[in-house]
Amino acid sequence: MNTFIVGIAVGFVLFGIMASVIIFSRMQLEIARLAKETDNMNKALQMMFLKINKIEKVTQTTMDAAESFVDGLRVSAEQIQQQMMRPPRNGKIHPDSFDDLRKSFEEGIKNIEDGMDELDEDSDEPQEPWK
Repeated sequence: MNTFIVGIAVGFVLFGIMASVIIFSRMQLEIARLAKETDNMNKALQMMFLKINKIEKVTQTTMDAAESFVDGLRVSAEQIQQQMMRPPRNGKIHPDSFDDLRKSFEEGIKNIEDGMDELDEDSDEPQEPWK
């Protein structure tokens, strides 16, 4: 009878050990899967942060260019208004009256291009084929 009880006890212990090994291996697989998913989510969040950062830089550059464009228009309008107050020479508007406006446009375009070049240099992403 003692042998039978010892056999049953050993059987329960072995069954418990096998069950715990199976449960622990499944837990390990699930933890590994969760770690992989967490890593993928971390990479996705980093990419989103880079995209949002690039959008913010482009927005700031656009706003700066718009401000310089409006300032150039204001200065040019003031100069044109001053020239309109003076009588034109020989009945014609001086040809240099629009040079300041042209220069401000060129400077604004150059600032935009420089800003976009800086954004492209800062980016860790590959260039889009359409740029």
